Amino acid sequence: MDLRSKRTLTLPTPLVIPKDNSPDAMTLNQALAVVNSKKVRGLRQVHYLACGFEPLHLSVLLRAYLLTALPNDDVEIAHGVYGDLRGNIEAAYQSPALAAFVVIEWSDLDSRLGLRASGGWGTKAKTDILVSLESRMNQLESALCHLCTRMPVVVAGPSLPLPPIGNTIDLQASVFELELEQMLAIFLVRLSRITGLRITRCPSANPRMDPRMELMAGFPYKIPYASSLARTLSGVLCQPQPKKGLITDLDDTLWAGIVGEVGTNGVSWHQDSHTQIHGLYQQLLGHLASMGVLLGVCSKNEQATVEAVFERQDLLLESRQFFPVIANWGPKSGSVSRVLKAWNIAPAAVVFVDDSPMEIEEVQQAFPEMTCLQFNGKDPDKSLRLFAELRNHFGKPLVVEEDLLRQASIRSSAEFSELGGDTVSPEFLSTLMGVVTLDFRREVAAGRALELINKTNQFNLNGRRIIEGEWQRYLAHEDCVCAVVSYQDKFGSLGRVAVLLGIKKHQTLHISHWVMSCRAFSRKIEHHTLEAIFTRMGVGVIELDFIPTEKNNPLVELLTEIGVVSSANGLYELSRSTFLSRCGILPHNLLEKQE
Repeated sequence: MDLRSKRTLTLPTPLVIPKDNSPDAMTLNQALAVVNSKKVRGLRQVHYLACGFEPLHLSVLLRAYLLTALPNDDVEIAHGVYGDLRGNIEAAYQSPALAAFVVIEWSDLDSRLGLRASGGWGTKAKTDILVSLESRMNQLESALCHLCTRMPVVVAGPSLPLPPIGNTIDLQASVFELELEQMLAIFLVRLSRITGLRITRCPSANPRMDPRMELMAGFPYKIPYASSLARTLSGVLCQPQPKKGLITDLDDTLWAGIVGEVGTNGVSWHQDSHTQIHGLYQQLLGHLASMGVLLGVCSKNEQATVEAVFERQDLLLESRQFFPVIANWGPKSGSVSRVLKAWNIAPAAVVFVDDSPMEIEEVQQAFPEMTCLQFNGKDPDKSLRLFAELRNHFGKPLVVEEDLLRQASIRSSAEFSELGGDTVSPEFLSTLMGVVTLDFRREVAAGRALELINKTNQFNLNGRRIIEGEWQRYLAHEDCVCAVVSYQDKFGSLGRVAVLLGIKKHQTLHISHWVMSCRAFSRKIEHHTLEAIFTRMGVGVIELDFIPTEKNNPLVELLTEIGVVSSANGLYELSRSTFLSRCGILPHNLLEKQE
């Protein structure tokens, strides 16, 4: 059997979000052209737009941005009725939507804060508004909590100006306006803590309000602002996978000065040396490391000299947060290659930062998929733009336990490989005191399991990605089997490293998704997973929805090794008897967690 014979799967390109007011921002005519460009597309995805105003142009613009972000699918925008935001949120829960966008304006919190109501703005009315706001916010929070159990939710808070309700001149904030803004801030903080809910930042495009359209048709936005808002909503939902690692230069990048010329104590990164921008870069790298981003160093220097600087007590991040640190006089691309090998991740998941355009070009030519950025310590404005760009490359909605374990697990994997050699023997594995844990509880909220499915390439059954709404619908199926696999041994914990997702029907388990982190390779974790499925769940046959991709050869090798064969229905099958006859005695202890 040739497991490479099936077609490869082409994955969609992540949406690139243009900046506010950029030439790439869509006009209404451009959005209509996108919507009308393809009449027949792939999978139909329904997204719900819940708002209290008439959605009109926002609905069209939002659909256009989603079609751009999801080029292989058709997108439909459903929405509710005018003036009933809470009812529309509840309707979204009952709908077939895979995601919801909730746009809240002041008038949704109290109609007297909009242009279309005539409830008065006197002292008594203001007191009543503050009371009603708290009640209304509690109701919306409850409805949003409920909605998040069914689908991912993106929320945009009020962006339109308040009516002239303050007692002060326009340049001075009134107590009442500040009280409203304080209540709103607390409300949005509470919402941001709901699992599965994301709060957008308000787009900077101005002007925002269209009073004529609001009064005549119930649509409150100027078209350019509606486009910015639609772009923001779509961008928050359809975020690209964050990069995994950053490789940085040292001289005139991590610090100011060339250490080989000025010495260990001559390089600087502090305000009193007018080199604070390098200190800010160090602080940013420390922040990224705390989020689980891998940090590596490639520098044209002597290794001992670099290590001496890293021993300085005034360094603004911990030197142990860098691994590996490679200093030599060879081409930077060679050093970068060594870092990638140590991390075992692809160039496309890495950002390289250097102050030298020549070094950037040399690395870029060697690794075309890598993002290479220039650090300019002489221009703080450019440096701050670089920092903002790095935030976008590495930002993620949620930092999970595995992010915090990543650097330690990379170090332990290097030690594991050094001790185990190229071929890890069963005898060596049996000395690790390893524990494989299979968690069969259904984690409805999108977290580490969904992250693994959507960013793993080498050990991936078919390369198919799942959006959050699909994940939640999948787990709601009564016959769904979801196994999230964790691993630890004497070298430490790797956290959750694998996910298997399928539907059980009688004695057969149909597996639609199976992925495993490359950090867990060569430990027989995949064999333990299959053994548990066969022996603990009473399945006789496993069907695999396998498709070869350009990168999943490690999985191909496993399927060949354990005796997977093609079936008449175009899938691949593995029988219990075949697997047990081939897997041999497995080296680790096995634990299970059930619902």
